[in-house]
Amino acid sequence: MGGPAACQAAFEQVSARAWSSPARGSVHNLVVDTFAMQHSESYGKSAKSYAAHLTALCCAIEAAGDRQLYWAIARWLDGPATIERPPDLAFRGRLTIEDVLTPEREEDYPELVRRWAVDVWTAFAPQQAIARQWLDEAREHLRRPTGH
Repeated sequence: MGGPAACQAAFEQVSARAWSSPARGSVHNLVVDTFAMQHSESYGKSAKSYAAHLTALCCAIEAAGDRQLYWAIARWLDGPATIERPPDLAFRGRLTIEDVLTPEREEDYPELVRRWAVDVWTAFAPQQAIARQWLDEAREHLRRPTGH
């Protein structure tokens, strides 16, 4: 597609349009997490950022994007979570941000993003078990009383 600079430019273009319609806004977090996992050297340098995006992708695909659980991921990571960063994968999916950049019909955009996310999640099969474990830990963190 033109290398890392072109890919980054496409991401910035998609992000700039994120709030141009409710449909785009509804999947913007999924765009960010999917793109981050395809570019984990840049967007997942630390163990926590890698875990945040991989676990959020897991939440989107396997927990139907449960918003309460999605936001619990960051709170879990800010708490006592102890994690090791998995290695970067060589193959991270066949679809890219290019596949969602210019939909034929604007109403197709959310489904294109979901297809891209599923493709990337499938490519991360070697790390799905750890992502599920982390999602379970975030779920448990969500259930704990906060003391307020």
